[in-house]
Amino acid sequence: MEPATELAADLVGLHGRDEYLRAASELLYKLFPGENVAWNVLDGDAPSAEVSVYPDCPLDDADVARILLELWEDHPLVLSYVEARGEAIWSPRRLSDLVTDGQLYRTRAYREGLARLGTNRQLSFLAQRTSPLRIQGWTMNRLGRDFSDDEVDLARHVQPVLRLLDLAFSDGRLGRQWEGIAEEHDVTGREQEILRLLAQGLTGMAIGHLLGISPRTVAKHLEHAYSKLGCTNRIDALRLLRGD
Repeated sequence: MEPATELAADLVGLHGRDEYLRAASELLYKLFPGENVAWNVLDGDAPSAEVSVYPDCPLDDADVARILLELWEDHPLVLSYVEARGEAIWSPRRLSDLVTDGQLYRTRAYREGLARLGTNRQLSFLAQRTSPLRIQGWTMNRLGRDFSDDEVDLARHVQPVLRLLDLAFSDGRLGRQWEGIAEEHDVTGREQEILRLLAQGLTGMAIGHLLGISPRTVAKHLEHAYSKLGCTNRIDALRLLRGD
């Protein structure tokens, strides 16, 4: 199984954002071994930041978030996302492709941030960017050995899956609360997975790509789910499952 497909299969059935972030961090840490993996949310407009690091690093998550908020304007990776336009926004970035070691070591972002975290090599990609200053995504951190071209290519394959999954876990209403209703109507786990993704506005083609099945199979699962729920369309099915 390809890494991106395996990643989707392992993550799409989870429940809740925290459970998803933990599982995704563990899988990325296996795919890109290094010091740690960090989930980062930056809103330069607010301003605010959120960081979740796996496994633990010398600083706690709140301190890392504070450093990100204070130093992002001096961080080459963050600036490259803020300044990017079009499809370039979504391209994975390797820190060493943006600056030389000498340039990096002269930045505040390194001296007051990365050095304290014990890393000088980074590979990252976005999951969402709702404005140039509102971004969230993943960063893999390593000390010494740089990320290889093959790892950059792997990140390029994994990133679209995590973009879709990020959307799937962004709505807190679609958690465990609807499982009881689904089970009462014998809606299978696969049918629930597809309904969750459909609720986020994903098309049948996008859902099929994410789950490694054809759009026709997606449609067949939805047909079965609607029949079990006594509905004929997405809106009525999701309203029933949410208890609206």
